[in-house]
Amino acid sequence: MILGFNIGNTHTVMGLYNDGSPEPVYTYKYPTNHAVTQQELSDTIKNALEQYNSTSFGIKGAIYSSVVPQCNDAYDKACKNLFTVTAHRITYRSRMPITIEYDNPAQLGVDRIVNAVAAYSDYHTDCIIVDIGTAITFCLLEHGVLKGGLIAPGVKAAMKGLAQSTAQLFEVPFEKPASIMAHNTKDALISGFFYGWVSLIEGIIQKMSGANAHYTVILTGGMADLIHPHLSIPAKIDTMLTMRGLYYMYDINR
Repeated sequence: MILGFNIGNTHTVMGLYNDGSPEPVYTYKYPTNHAVTQQELSDTIKNALEQYNSTSFGIKGAIYSSVVPQCNDAYDKACKNLFTVTAHRITYRSRMPITIEYDNPAQLGVDRIVNAVAAYSDYHTDCIIVDIGTAITFCLLEHGVLKGGLIAPGVKAAMKGLAQSTAQLFEVPFEKPASIMAHNTKDALISGFFYGWVSLIEGIIQKMSGANAHYTVILTGGMADLIHPHLSIPAKIDTMLTMRGLYYMYDINR
């Protein structure tokens, strides 16, 4: 079996794959520890596998996508120590079925590369990929070329920043309000964040599309399921996009 890790700023998702199938048979989500040690990570991985009722998987390969470089060494060592495999760390130099049109590809988040590889492999069409997590990234994939995109602040990060920067405002849940017009501070914050971020996502998608309405819009990331029902434009939700992209990248780079 194959192990894949999507290491994000806030959370990491581990996927366990049957070799030959890009859909993970098991996923395990845990907080990203930016200062994790090899031993701590090994314990987390073993605990995750034990929750799948066995640790005897015959792991023969591992791959990871990381936007937290200080974690990389621990993942390299944990995979080598636990499974005697060399984990492939995805970079812009990894083999992939797409090309990258970016001023400095080394600065492009590898999670965006992985998403684009999965979209190219599964959808076979021009796409706008929206990954809604700690940050919100927008990527344009056209004729197999990742042509760039945008990065906007994520909902929770912006909410936390506002609460920390003001004396009388505070964090609130991200949810649809009963009415856009609020009559107290809590409801005003809920309404502002909800309609503000839905409008931000819709507006950027429309600006990116321009007169070309043929793009398939794909939403992924930790908050995609909260945003998707409230968009007024057609979009597909694909919460496993990144995890399938990990397997495709493993398969190409094995």
